[in-house]
Amino acid sequence: MDNCSLRTRFLLWSFLAEALLFGGGALFWLRSLADPLTSAVEQPSALLPGIALLVILLLALTAVQWALLGRGAAPVHQLAERIGQVAFNERLKPAGVPVELIPLVEGYNATLDRLEQTVIRTMQFSAVASHELRTPLTVLRGEIEIALRHSTLDEEMRSLLVSNLEEISRMSRIIEDLLLLSKSDIGEIPLRLESLELNELLTDLFAQAAVLGEEKDIAVRYYPSPEQIMFQGDSLRLRQLFLNLLSNAIKYTPAGGAVDITLVSEGGDALVSIKDTGIGIDAEHLAHIFERFYRVDKLKNQGDGGSGLGLSIAEWVVEAHGGEIKVNSVVGEGTEFIVKLPLSGS
Repeated sequence: MDNCSLRTRFLLWSFLAEALLFGGGALFWLRSLADPLTSAVEQPSALLPGIALLVILLLALTAVQWALLGRGAAPVHQLAERIGQVAFNERLKPAGVPVELIPLVEGYNATLDRLEQTVIRTMQFSAVASHELRTPLTVLRGEIEIALRHSTLDEEMRSLLVSNLEEISRMSRIIEDLLLLSKSDIGEIPLRLESLELNELLTDLFAQAAVLGEEKDIAVRYYPSPEQIMFQGDSLRLRQLFLNLLSNAIKYTPAGGAVDITLVSEGGDALVSIKDTGIGIDAEHLAHIFERFYRVDKLKNQGDGGSGLGLSIAEWVVEAHGGEIKVNSVVGEGTEFIVKLPLSGS
């Protein structure tokens, strides 16, 4: 028989014995009080040994019960710890779980099954919806571009069409970002790995960022690694990652500021730092900036037109390459993003 079942039965019997002892002692006491002719009333000290024995028995039973209750609760605590360590796509195994707790394990696994199916359906819907929205937006953009070629348009109509084209372009970027994240969630975006030299990659991106910085009177500087750093990665996604970080740094740095790009090799990893002298981010927001659609209030009010998905994509690209991304920021002084990419196997 299971140890937990034995403990349960013993506890039930001990509670029953305690009730009988307590009830019997109470009845004995009441009877002694109700009979004035008994020797117990004439000599109250005669009751003391019985009362002492009753108290000792009650205390002993209580101590045993507490000990057994503690041991009985131990499997529950252990199960709670296991539940906290289980990943979303994993399930608890009933092996080693007391018989009484198996229904709890089965119920927990069934709940996770339903949640996982709901999340998968939501991801699939997001991917399909994003894909379906691309076509009408592409058609609208094409028609507006054709309309803008006509010289007969007056300035008011031309200005209206240009404004519409800008909004459609912005919506298209959001749809592309959503589609990328939705497909990455369900594993439909495999990386196209190739051998890359990170100095060359960042030199190209530095040239593009320098043009963007020049428009805002922002100095963009690049400090390359003194030696070649070869890396196996997806060139398209890595460009997307670093351009996203660079464009954000330039966007939120005031005129006269600077953006520095640094590449070093350290301990088997490539470290890429993108540091600006911009407005900075409050500490309360730092833990959330990689969440989808999360945007700091200060940035919202500037009407920058971002979707709140850029940093989520950046984090996905880094993690897909087995790396890490961290951020340090001080309000009024600037922000630094550090991307660590493992070189092992590259």
